Amino acid sequence: MIQPLKSEPSVWSLCWVDVPEPLAVEDDFFLPVILLLVGPSFEPLAAPEVFPELDQIRAEDWVARQFDELGAPDVLQVWKAPEWVAEDWKYFGRDWKTKVKMVNPPPHETKMHSELAVQGYRAAERAPSPPKSAVAAGLVRNLARLRSPHRRRATLEKAVEVDPSCSAAWVELAETEFHAGHYERSLELAARVAELDGALRRKRGMQWWTDRTTRPLLRAIFGQMLCQWHLGRAADAADLGQDLLETDPADHLGARFYVPLFLLLAGEHEEASLFFRHYESRYPGDMPNAWLSFAWGLALCLEGDDQGARRRYREGMLANIYIAPRLLGERPPPEDIYHPGERDEPQSASEFDGSFGGLWDREAAALRILREAYDELRPVLAELVARRAALADLMDQRYDPDYRAKWQQLADEEEAFVKKALP
Repeated sequence: MIQPLKSEPSVWSLCWVDVPEPLAVEDDFFLPVILLLVGPSFEPLAAPEVFPELDQIRAEDWVARQFDELGAPDVLQVWKAPEWVAEDWKYFGRDWKTKVKMVNPPPHETKMHSELAVQGYRAAERAPSPPKSAVAAGLVRNLARLRSPHRRRATLEKAVEVDPSCSAAWVELAETEFHAGHYERSLELAARVAELDGALRRKRGMQWWTDRTTRPLLRAIFGQMLCQWHLGRAADAADLGQDLLETDPADHLGARFYVPLFLLLAGEHEEASLFFRHYESRYPGDMPNAWLSFAWGLALCLEGDDQGARRRYREGMLANIYIAPRLLGERPPPEDIYHPGERDEPQSASEFDGSFGGLWDREAAALRILREAYDELRPVLAELVARRAALADLMDQRYDPDYRAKWQQLADEEEAFVKKALP
């Protein structure tokens, strides 16, 4: 009996290549990624597509368009990348009835990199060369459009390679290292910004923060302050915070909410008290901040002003209902309620307790005054929790035609309740 010949399964590959040179798009620049769809002999099956980064949703859409036009292969080999979610590619394969395999990029990639680099060099020779500072600034501006941490870092590294004086790129790199927990490295990069932009301090009439060119320096000082804090150097962190407040008295970054806590951690109680003596005149009508209020309460307690301490603790407990229970070892309020802002949330209380909770362990009297203030405020806090729980419940009822009016009424009542409860 004659058997039909078995045809070899068709195997295509989805390849990607990082282009090492910035590509201009309008006034910005980005490091492009080229996607290619090739056959078994690495022959192109479709025109390459240029993307600012590996975006799986956009890549799947592009491959789907090619499948619509060419038909789907039996096997699609997808070059591995940190940005890909392998399980999502499997779902894509099921939709198109093709088997998806994640594979390591073969040696072809190295060859394509060199070819693209040569092509980019030749194109650069033909095209007018923009100033290096413009290329670096464009790369930094494009950063906000990128989601991949790998791509963001590569973009910043290219920016400082193109223009080593680009302080905006250096401060972004410093922040990247900070969030990765590399505090010493972050300090080094932030110090480079302070060196590059240090001349701004000597200029008169600087519009700090309003003038965007001043922002890298302010962010660098703020970043150094946070690094020193995380490295356990509270006194150095306090010095940097005070330096930032002297440089930018309007305090656009919020150093004033940290400085007194760093002073207390460093055991500089008199300096912390001095800070609070001038605080209200420097920042009249300032926004409520639970961290600041608890620090103020502790400073007053250490001065022997128990009544003043209770008043500030009351402010702090109304600004964040979770901090006092954590410091006192009490059962915290429920978390599945409405929170007006990030500083009101349980995570903020956890960060505060982890970093500064030990301050209350040093002084038995400070903990006693805090407990008394908390016990006095319990009925008010219970009512506040009930009001925020009602707001959370209403958020699930947006189908109600009167939702907006009801929400506004409850929100206004909650805000008025907090103002009335303030000392």
